[in-house]
Amino acid sequence: MDYQIALTPDLGLSPADFVTDWNAADETRAIAEARLAPSKGTSYDPFLLGTIAVLGSIGLGVATNTIYDLIKQVIINRGTHKHIHITRVDQPDGTHILVVDIEEK
Repeated sequence: MDYQIALTPDLGLSPADFVTDWNAADETRAIAEARLAPSKGTSYDPFLLGTIAVLGSIGLGVATNTIYDLIKQVIINRGTHKHIHITRVDQPDGTHILVVDIEEK
């Protein structure tokens, strides 16, 4: 299963930086390889205006919470120390977008 990762601008992290950081760590790369892909302009479009990060071929045995925790860790390691919020948006074509933003208090 592939997950598209949409990073909101307030994170201060580009998709290219996310992919580099994800693939550089053994723990995250063991779960999936991240790559850049062009946005397909799906129905959830506020953050998908160009290139996105994609986590490819995630096995069925990997819990969604594990993926979320690893995404958060990559962002925290980059220097974002705010509360990170991830929302899964299921698309009509069967793809899954994980929208990552800073949680409003």
